[in-house]
Amino acid sequence: MSLHSTSRSSLLRRGLVALASATALLAGGLVVAPAAQAKPLPVVDVHERQGTKVTTSMYASNALIYADVKRQELYPAEFRYSVGLKATGGTMLGAEVEVTLQKIDREPIRKRTVVMKRTSSTSMFKRGVINFTGTIAPGTYRVGVEVFTVIRKADGTRVRHLIDVNEAQRVRFQRMTQVDGTISSQATDGRPARINATAKVLRVADDGSVSWLRLRSTPAILSFDPDGPNEPERPVFVRDLKFGSDGRLSTVVESRKGWWKVTYPGTSKYADTVGWIGQGDVGCGC
Repeated sequence: MSLHSTSRSSLLRRGLVALASATALLAGGLVVAPAAQAKPLPVVDVHERQGTKVTTSMYASNALIYADVKRQELYPAEFRYSVGLKATGGTMLGAEVEVTLQKIDREPIRKRTVVMKRTSSTSMFKRGVINFTGTIAPGTYRVGVEVFTVIRKADGTRVRHLIDVNEAQRVRFQRMTQVDGTISSQATDGRPARINATAKVLRVADDGSVSWLRLRSTPAILSFDPDGPNEPERPVFVRDLKFGSDGRLSTVVESRKGWWKVTYPGTSKYADTVGWIGQGDVGCGC
């Protein structure tokens, strides 16, 4: 992304102020142990200048917009991210970092300053959560990162790095969905039984009030799992289905003991979800 000069100047000023305390911490040996990671973060930028290099890594995950409709409680959408910085050619004196978020079809950019933790004299890392209000528009967002850091070379020279990654990756903010279903018979002897189901998505008003909206003319997948939601094995695919224009789904199956699984696959704005329908003496699946 192209930043306004005022934005870059602000980042530069804050970064210079942070460097003084960061240098003192480094001199005193106050270094945080590196956080355990299952696998390395994806590299999103490599910035080289005057014999020094800063490698920026980042990962972010999708966020769910969810609520308790009965209690009219809309919860924050938790955006989880990880950012890593690695310097070569010198010592990293400190870093000022902002995570950015921009909806694909909109101009405004949301920015949040994150406080990096030192993991060595040449690296910093931060894993965190940013809470966005549940009224945030669902859809696909670009995730970016802006970094200002200074590398001190062995001869004492300080090299400034100003890094701007417009799109490190894309994530989705999705509203919660729910599938409700019933079956016409609890027999398990192969006789025909009818499954009826509906799907709904969370609707969020501008004032934060919430309600359910029935999904219509959208696909679904029917599968069968003898063990159900508590100990799910790989469900056996039965057939593709579709919620009708009235928002209802109806299909006939051969009755058997176990669990029927109705899956709504989701979209960029609506989360995928599953409805479990027990048949026979299978318990509540709680």
